[in-house]
Amino acid sequence: MLRNREVGKEKLNWLFLIPFYASTQSVSVYIPLGVIALGGSVIDVSLAVTAYYLLLVPTTLLWGHVCDLGGWRKKLLYLASAISLLSSIALYYSRSIASLIAIFGIYSQTAAIFAPAFNLLILESLPKKQWEKGYTISNIYMFVGQIIGMVAGVAWTASFPITSYPIIPAIFSAAALLFISKMPEPKILLERRSILWSAHGLIHRLTHLPLIFLRRPHLTDFKSIAAMSRKALTREIPLIFAASFLFMLSANLFFTPYTPYLKHVGLSDSEVFLLNIYIVAANAFTSQFLLKRFSGKVSHVVASKALIARAIGMLLAAVFASLITDTRIFYTTMVVYALLGAAYATINVNLNSLLFRALPVGKQGGLLGVFSSLNGIAFLIGAFASGYLSYYFSYTTTFFLAAILVFLASIILEIHYKR
Repeated sequence: MLRNREVGKEKLNWLFLIPFYASTQSVSVYIPLGVIALGGSVIDVSLAVTAYYLLLVPTTLLWGHVCDLGGWRKKLLYLASAISLLSSIALYYSRSIASLIAIFGIYSQTAAIFAPAFNLLILESLPKKQWEKGYTISNIYMFVGQIIGMVAGVAWTASFPITSYPIIPAIFSAAALLFISKMPEPKILLERRSILWSAHGLIHRLTHLPLIFLRRPHLTDFKSIAAMSRKALTREIPLIFAASFLFMLSANLFFTPYTPYLKHVGLSDSEVFLLNIYIVAANAFTSQFLLKRFSGKVSHVVASKALIARAIGMLLAAVFASLITDTRIFYTTMVVYALLGAAYATINVNLNSLLFRALPVGKQGGLLGVFSSLNGIAFLIGAFASGYLSYYFSYTTTFFLAAILVFLASIILEIHYKR
């Protein structure tokens, strides 16, 4: 809903995104390394990731409503960066696994606050015809920031212990706060429903955080999904939800134990950061390629093929894990990450485009609430189960199961759209 029709023409000042994403990416890679450095196991890492999503999912609903109540875009971005700064400092002084888990749970609020606030900032700072440009710029800044954070990780851990690394994301967060101070508040205010005006807006939002609650989902919303799944004409939305659920579940099932696995076979902390640069670069290249060519066209065929490519990457990881038990995994991981990174953007753009096209007018709020709830459940199950599966069975088993789930997502799309 438009609340102020005075449109400003301020110059975009989003440089804060670079240090902000450098910080968040650094912390996400640090947590499993920090837990392992303190003597933790893959189960402890999975508990840390579970704590993160356990707080993230419900508070995304809360902070979304805060965004709708008033402006405060700049203040909310300040708050997100301040939480990142304080959490990084706390991680620097933390010397127990329990404290790392608790701090990482609190750190989730950085994403919960940032996602709705910044997405609205894009819509409010630019005229509608330039929204796509805004999303492209923000994506470029994000990837640049993530790579800077990883390069800093490679350099730091080559000379200093990993437990001292949180000082680096703290510095990045402080820089983000400084840049935010130079950013003006937008002169128009929009509610989050405005994102439904733009396919690019919804795709961008769901790619960065696939949790968007325009309102609290009700029991009737879940019942309507069940009813839709029983009718051929309305089955598309439930099947997209199912494919997304399996995609998110497999992602956490695979990536949560992967860093502990790399450490298990003897890779150094610097090598882990270096591999993360590689997957971010693969994702960045594919994302920019797709976004430049996206013009409202959607393809279940491309989504299905990308899911298969991702499943093959995970299956290769399982094969390599069963055959190689030394640092040669560094090179096989490059193959795996190339497939996973390239497929990720392709899946998100096409799957979320299918969702945007299928959402019926007037019912988007409830359906997106169900969609986000299912994704949240997938994140939690994947994070929690991955540690125990890897510890009590094997990393090979976990990676293989993740691959099967992605294959199932592809099959769901193929069966429905080929009818």
